[in-house]
This record gives sequence, C-alpha cells and structure tokens, in this order.
Amino acid sequence: MIRLVGTIFCSFFKIGLFTLGGGLAIVSLVQQEMLARGWLTNAEFLDILGIAQMTPGPIGVNTATFVGYRVAAQHGAGVWTALAVSLVATLSVTLPSVLGVHFGGGWFNRNRERPVVRRVFVILRPLVAGFVTAAGVALTLDVFPRFGFTVHEFVDAGVFAVTAALVLTKRFSPLWGLLLGALAGIASPLFPLSANGI
Repeated sequence: MIRLVGTIFCSFFKIGLFTLGGGLAIVSLVQQEMLARGWLTNAEFLDILGIAQMTPGPIGVNTATFVGYRVAAQHGAGVWTALAVSLVATLSVTLPSVLGVHFGGGWFNRNRERPVVRRVFVILRPLVAGFVTAAGVALTLDVFPRFGFTVHEFVDAGVFAVTAALVLTKRFSPLWGLLLGALAGIASPLFPLSANGI
C-alpha cells in the first residue's frame, strides 16, 4: 500500500506541476495518466470529468480526490485508509501550485511588467487555448462513436450541437445547459428509446 500511495503522490504531483492554464488545459494530461496506469477506463474518466466540472474546485483536484479513494479501495483498503489516500492525492496535485506561489509569487509581482515575462505570457495564451481545444476535440470523439449512432447517441449529438450553438451566441448561460441536461438525464428512463441503430 505504501508503494501505491507513492505512485499516486508522484502521478498527481506531476499533473499539478504541469497545470498551465487551469483545469481544462490539463484534461488530456489527466486522461492519459489515469488510462495509462489503469486507474480509470475512458468511460469512467468522462463520468468523473462531468462530476468534477459540476462540483466546486479545479478539475485536477476533484479528479485526484476521487481517483485516490477509488484506487485505494480497489486495492483492499478500508474506508478510512482510502480517505487518507484520497487526501494524499489531493494534497499532491495542489502542492506544486502552493510552492510556486509561496516561492515565486513575490518575484512575479516585482517582474511582471518586464518584457521577457510579458512575452512568456503572450506565448502561453495560444498554447493554453490549444490544450483546451485538443482536450475538447478528444473528449468529443470519445463521447460519440465513429460509426453506427444509436437513437440515444443521436439525441445526445443533437443536444450537444444545440447547446454549443446557444452558448456560442453568448445569450445562453452554460448553467442552463447543465440544468437542462440533468433534467433530460432524469427524464430519459420515462421515454425509453430503441437500442437499435438508426
């Protein structure tokens, strides 16, 4: 169990260390790490991503908390041990940021207007946008199958397209999209659709 805790600590410390641009920018890094270690399947990761986005806090922290608990429980740990491992995972993903702010915050405040520092942020902005876009495209491809939509997946694709179009108009709050999606998920058992492809 000690070796497992060390592996969890190192994995999430690495994720926290390379978190540039917020949670969405590291979705692909978190996904690759979780799948490579066999801690989550792709479907489980997508479920966790949805839950992590709806709960308060950054996606990396929320994912670390869940995965720490889940992995420990899968390896036979009791509830309290699994909670302790979950806490280790959560602390390890936040530790690089805490250390960075503590040791580098003063330097950054003194040097933020220097041309070199400003150029670094000019480069980082499109880099972060690229990370977010890549993660969005990869997740979209994972959610929808390549061939043979079923009725449910066709409805999902329609909801995705309508929500994206409405949010892009900037007149529709993403919160309404989440609420409508949750209501649709709750109501879906009332309207069973054929499982056959269309």
